[in-house]
Amino acid sequence: MPPLFPLLTTVLLGSLLTWMWMTDNVMRSLAVVLLGGLWLLLNGLWWVLRKKGVRLKRLAVFVLGAVAVVMFFRFAVRYEGSADGSAWPQLAFKWQKKVAPVVPMLGEVKAQPSLADVAPAGLRDMPRFLGEKGDGVLPAAEFATDWAAKAPREVWRIQIGPGWSGFAVTGHRAITQEQRGELECVTCYDIRDGKLLWSHTDQAQFNELMGGEGPRSVPTVDSVAGRVFTMGAMGHLNCLDLFTGEKKWQREVLKDGGATRNLEWGKSSSPLLTASQVICSAGDDGASLIAYDRQTGETAWKAGNDGGSYASPVLLTLAGKEQIVTVNRGSVTGHEVGSGEVLWSFDWPGMFPKVAQPLALGENQLLITSSYGLKSHLLEISAGSKTPRVIWAESNPRTKFSSASVFGDHAYAIDEGTLCCVNLKTGERTWREGRYGFGQQIRVGNDLLLIQTEKGPAVLVKPSPEKLIEISRLDALKSKTWNPPTLAGRWLLLRNDREAVCYELAEK
Repeated sequence: MPPLFPLLTTVLLGSLLTWMWMTDNVMRSLAVVLLGGLWLLLNGLWWVLRKKGVRLKRLAVFVLGAVAVVMFFRFAVRYEGSADGSAWPQLAFKWQKKVAPVVPMLGEVKAQPSLADVAPAGLRDMPRFLGEKGDGVLPAAEFATDWAAKAPREVWRIQIGPGWSGFAVTGHRAITQEQRGELECVTCYDIRDGKLLWSHTDQAQFNELMGGEGPRSVPTVDSVAGRVFTMGAMGHLNCLDLFTGEKKWQREVLKDGGATRNLEWGKSSSPLLTASQVICSAGDDGASLIAYDRQTGETAWKAGNDGGSYASPVLLTLAGKEQIVTVNRGSVTGHEVGSGEVLWSFDWPGMFPKVAQPLALGENQLLITSSYGLKSHLLEISAGSKTPRVIWAESNPRTKFSSASVFGDHAYAIDEGTLCCVNLKTGERTWREGRYGFGQQIRVGNDLLLIQTEKGPAVLVKPSPEKLIEISRLDALKSKTWNPPTLAGRWLLLRNDREAVCYELAEK
């Protein structure tokens, strides 16, 4: 074996890794581990075999060295989940103390006395995931967007239990989900001072290696009926009293849908409310959707047989008909609102998670996006047709954790950690810059994009097909944040798996 062998393997494997990181390949973190191990193996064997007479001795050294490395990582190193959305491992020595907030165990907390039941000035309801319609579109900004000139006022900051849920806001109540020990909790905080008003708990603890523990779904609030609907990571669907947290009814979505297993990363979809029903995405197999009576919790209907996904069902009007649109395990389907009857279906197979929300464009077009090598599509839905027509299918944008936002003829999305702009007429990417990590975003009016970055800061961006225009930045949080932001008028609520913070934004 020539002496150039180590150089050759370094150049080849290094070039592949460089290309994967420059293009933000979805498998880049795994490639570092696997290709790094392959480089060590090849060059270790080269060192063993290149000199006759000492091969057995060198082989023994190589084997003992490999065993020592394995034992070191086995007994001295602790894996603490993904450091970011690329699945880069977060490691620590086992003797190091875990850096995590100390939050007390939380049982059922009855409604606590609070200030007068009056919402503060500038507060608007945001009663569900991604806004009132669940489409990621909020009203025009009522606040000053130059945060350097008019800094947001920090109202309160509290430690919070693990979980990737966001806040739903109605009146002065801000409701989220978090993990406290072995209890999965729905917690209601007073948005004016951060004090806990009530909590509901279930004996449930979902945990997986990469994403950690805790619930993932955002509550859905019916402020008229005074009820809160929540989905736990293990499929507990709760109907709670908005004012006291008292349980009205509870169902097991996985069991009711005939699922044999939960989703690998836990239930993260939020409940959808129609006139008389609450609609839920189901498990990894079995029914795709389940509808319950909002008053009694009795099962109204089940529909589809493709299981559920991580996206939330949403009400959209396509081809002149209001319908429930849902992203399933290997398809996207439209359903009759009252009965769940399948109106149309589009096959969209893939073994990795589909998280992004489907977005209606115009009267009859639907944008669906994903990552993990799965193409995004712009579909045309026609009345009476069971199969949508594909307008284009492209690798842009690659939305792993978040959903796209549409402004005119362009979509803006976090593409494998970097913001990008895509021409909706062609599916071609016009620019890609601004490394915000695997965060979340929401559209504000017709001229603003609010991004919760993965590292913690919140950013305001002006959508432009030509280039990235960042307007303001707020250093809100300091650690990994996969939770969606909540913008309730001039009140901004942000959280991650460690803390929550509330800001009042200055008037426009």
